[in-house]
Amino acid sequence: MQAYSEDYLFDAMEALGEAFDCAANRVNLGLDQFFEMFVATGVADAFGAGAPRYVSGSSGIELVLDVCYRAGLDIGVPLADMASDGEGPDYWCGWVLAYWQWETGRPFRTIGRVTTMEEIRALYWPLHEAAEQKFVEVIEERVARRGAPLKSWREQRGLSQVALAGKSGVSLRAIQQYEQRCKDINHGQGASLYRLAQTLGCRIEDLLEYPL
Repeated sequence: MQAYSEDYLFDAMEALGEAFDCAANRVNLGLDQFFEMFVATGVADAFGAGAPRYVSGSSGIELVLDVCYRAGLDIGVPLADMASDGEGPDYWCGWVLAYWQWETGRPFRTIGRVTTMEEIRALYWPLHEAAEQKFVEVIEERVARRGAPLKSWREQRGLSQVALAGKSGVSLRAIQQYEQRCKDINHGQGASLYRLAQTLGCRIEDLLEYPL
């Protein structure tokens, strides 16, 4: 269910597209770094809920400045130097992200747990001339095929299941069951999840499953 009227969708997409473009090309923030700030400052929740200030009352430039101010980051760039031309993969990333969030009603913070902004940006070349709905279909299919978060984090750290079991103290069988989704990690013992997260250098919530 969409949080706000389709009447505001174009403005919302334009604002987030311009924000991503300015963050990446004028403020020199990585897309994922800016997105993390967008979520951590609470601006993403307000934007996703359709707060008029963000989906229809702010430009992308103002959105970047608001996020950076709330994050305590002094970017030191005049407004006049941050104009976006509304083109390119960085702009498109913010544009389709706003559409995806609106179409699915999924919070931005949940989206950030199942994909990265760089992964979205990488879809620009095959999809930027297609309808936004095509992007949603492609990214939803990708996310659905992805393995369990625990497996992804383990592989990123270059650990085998046996090595992770040895370092974390969590049984090999439990790790196998979590990764095969035979056992719901969302209902795992807090102590086990804490040890896994500590070993992998992530947060407990990063290991949880978030339904599409």
